[in-house]
Amino acid sequence: MKKQTIDEVTAFHQKMLSFFLTKSESVSLSDSLLWLASALESCFTSLSLTLSPAESTRFTIKTEEEPNYAPLKESDGRFMIRNQTSGRSFYLRSESGLPIPESLPELVTQFINQSVRQSGLFDKTKHQRKIHKMTEMFHSLLDQDEVLEKLQASLRKAFQSFRFLLFISQDQDTDRQLPAKELHMDGEDADPFALKVYLSGRMLRKGRSSAYLPIKGQQGTYGVLKAEGLQDAALSCSSLSEMMLLAGAAGKAFENAQLYEQSKKSIANLELINETSRQLNQRLRLTDTMRELAAIMIQSFHAEEVAFFHIDHFEAQNLLPGHTAFFKTERADAYISIVKEKLFEGEKGVFIGSGKTVFGENGYGSLMAVPMIENDTVFGFAILLKKDLYAFTFEMYKLFQALIHHATLAVTNSMLRDRLEHLVQTDQLTELYSRTYLDEKIQYSMKIHKRGVFILVDIDNFKNINDTYGHQTGDSILIQVASVMKNHIREHDVAARWGGEELAVYLPNINVSSGERIARRLVRAIRENTEPRVTISCGVSCWSKTDPMPLKMLVQQADEALYTAKRNGKNRLIIHQNSTAT
Repeated sequence: MKKQTIDEVTAFHQKMLSFFLTKSESVSLSDSLLWLASALESCFTSLSLTLSPAESTRFTIKTEEEPNYAPLKESDGRFMIRNQTSGRSFYLRSESGLPIPESLPELVTQFINQSVRQSGLFDKTKHQRKIHKMTEMFHSLLDQDEVLEKLQASLRKAFQSFRFLLFISQDQDTDRQLPAKELHMDGEDADPFALKVYLSGRMLRKGRSSAYLPIKGQQGTYGVLKAEGLQDAALSCSSLSEMMLLAGAAGKAFENAQLYEQSKKSIANLELINETSRQLNQRLRLTDTMRELAAIMIQSFHAEEVAFFHIDHFEAQNLLPGHTAFFKTERADAYISIVKEKLFEGEKGVFIGSGKTVFGENGYGSLMAVPMIENDTVFGFAILLKKDLYAFTFEMYKLFQALIHHATLAVTNSMLRDRLEHLVQTDQLTELYSRTYLDEKIQYSMKIHKRGVFILVDIDNFKNINDTYGHQTGDSILIQVASVMKNHIREHDVAARWGGEELAVYLPNINVSSGERIARRLVRAIRENTEPRVTISCGVSCWSKTDPMPLKMLVQQADEALYTAKRNGKNRLIIHQNSTAT
């Protein structure tokens, strides 16, 4: 070999080594081959060397191609450099007709193999960095649906030769608009491979082009990812490993997002429970308490029907205030009966998601009911209903239990307060209001109304009834008279026991002529609706803004009129002479 040629080969070799030492990752395989062709041309000017692909394409080699090129001599001035695996080849020619140096084809082949090898490593590193960046991205996600969306987007971007399908288990609360299928345990829609992976938590290959990968965290498996090659593209071990890396990162992120959502819900639930307790303890009357509680239940659970029941000593349920109209109808009986039956059997609550199978197609689809317990005894229960099937989740049921548990004390206190107030305000025998309560109502009416009528009632010959029939019958007569009085006055009128056999009625904002009609109605009704038959005498007085008087005077005038009625033969009413038709 001529010295000049040796020097040219040495210079080319040095130039080739320098290229590899300084080459950056941004230099593609095609760029490397173009550099090689240019270097051959510049280093061997006397030979006019050219390097060209055997095909009509440019210098394009697939990065996944094996670095398995070898030189094949066709003549002194022409070599084929061919990949023994793929068959792709290049031609090294001496356009001058002079022979190509013997060591040069081997150097060119080494350059091509090294370039292919480096390009593959660069692409693999770049791909791995992309996968790593994708897995890092999952750590910042705190929304379950976003985790699944990002997983699918990342997979489509990183593995364009594959299609992916997510199977999500039924107990995961995710957006059903996602391109995901529900993981069915049985039936026509069940995928046995996906189910096996979900239950085992292990990857499962299906043929050469598809696989099922678990999406799991530390506490369990949440779904399954199916990877399937497009046009039967083979699934390599490296690609499968990267897919598993992404699925694993997504599984942990999904679990973290789920825990985050659960913690947020727990905090929100605690805040709701505390706020409910605060509101209920501010409202002491039972009616206010139950209406407030009903509003909270409807708002928190989007319930369509709500009711609260008190169970008395005879195990009969009594509907409490705050209920919706449905529970006053006969259709509600089926729901009440099944709840009461299960609670009396010792159940801690009732949770029905497929109510139409229990209550019929036109019935409510979802039911939640929990007992109100005091001192380990069920003294009532709460029911929520909704038309849709499975409208209530188990998380909702647990929150419902907690709310009712914390509300029970407020309900009990309200019931005790109302009962105590009732005992203070009413006569135990007749269930009429007490004289003290009546006095308060009259004095309040004198402040806000223009007029009012007071009727003092005395049962005629009551002592004779006690002497003839006994005190038990006397008590019965008092109860009967009180009942008739309550049934023949207006809702906002006040009937009270005045003392002994004397009763009283106050008619707010009414004139004396209207009061007289009501008094006559009472005289007649009591005479006709008591057994043994009794009569009453009534004294009527009135007040008005034009003729004001103190309560003491109003009572005194009614008492004087009653005395006159007694003296004139009883079984009648007398209006005090100073009472005018105001």
